[in-house]
Amino acid sequence: MLKNVLKIIPWCALFWAGNANAAINVAVIAPQVGEFKHFGNELINGVRIAVDDINSQGGVKGERVNLVVVDDQCDDTFAVSTAQMMAVNSSKEDRMNLVVGPYCPNAFEKVSDIYAKANIFQIIPTTISKSEAQHSHQGLVKMVGSTDSQGADFYNYYKASFNGQNVALIYDSSVRNVVEIAASVQNEFRRNNEALKLRVYDFAVYRRDLAAMAQDITVQGNDVVYILGKSENIAELSRNLKDEKKDVVIFTNRYQANGNYEELLGDLAEGSYFVALPSLKDKPSFTETLVRLRLQGAEPEGLGVYSYSAVKLWQELVDKADSFKYGDLAKALGKDKVETVWGERTFVNGNPDKSINYGIYKLEGGEYTQVY
Repeated sequence: MLKNVLKIIPWCALFWAGNANAAINVAVIAPQVGEFKHFGNELINGVRIAVDDINSQGGVKGERVNLVVVDDQCDDTFAVSTAQMMAVNSSKEDRMNLVVGPYCPNAFEKVSDIYAKANIFQIIPTTISKSEAQHSHQGLVKMVGSTDSQGADFYNYYKASFNGQNVALIYDSSVRNVVEIAASVQNEFRRNNEALKLRVYDFAVYRRDLAAMAQDITVQGNDVVYILGKSENIAELSRNLKDEKKDVVIFTNRYQANGNYEELLGDLAEGSYFVALPSLKDKPSFTETLVRLRLQGAEPEGLGVYSYSAVKLWQELVDKADSFKYGDLAKALGKDKVETVWGERTFVNGNPDKSINYGIYKLEGGEYTQVY
């Protein structure tokens, strides 16, 4: 039984919650320690709210849902071991019906192969890299698409708000997902005949001398910068850029610039822009759900709206298929258009016909205000 396995392997950091008699199990895989724990907690909370919401309405097909929380610590070894452990539990009581996640792309292809072979339905609630999105299984759902879509969103906002100004694109060539996003930004500028407005800088070239990097960026006449990479580098370079030129406009990715960004920059963080998945709370299609959840004293925050929506998408597929079986859910997903909070989508091999548009947020008065 899975509960016994949990006692034997505590390092896997699994947490069993909910009704011990429930036969339908939903797991969420997200970090609860380290630099990404804030986003992990949002995802976990969203799934927890969805499970409580489903159970308050009588469950799925009359079955109550049990919640399993998994902290894979954004570690490849933990991610693979966790998937293998879930895969061997095939009894009705212990088998996993849905996995939401993982948040981090650790060993993504290997992990998704394990879940697919075990016929465990998997939904990725946030965007993943373009290369990972090409890895397909019929029961592997990339709910909102790939991260490279933010290239077009950044360019569109630049064109509307900073047209004609020179842009520095700074990226970390050692991180695959970052390289893909940087390439998408460059493609947008080239496609729109604006390549001369964009200069590209690689962290690796400067070998941690970020003061020299900041000096080069400002001396070369860049007014706007878009920084992609590891959180500590983003924060340190931003600080150096502000020291060189206080009015430089900084853009970065919200999920990369986490942890100490605001702490390190202090008042200088004011006015920074962050590219992130859009808030769904203002969507008319989510209003009724949000009102009901608030009446229950629950409100999914940030990425929690996406993990909540992932569980509700699975519930919708179960209802359509009148089945919990992996193959039946995959057929239901690919058969018709699916109405989601962010619009109608068609899924082919688990991929949506179009990725979600990113939002852009400005830090003003300590609050993140969506401006795009």
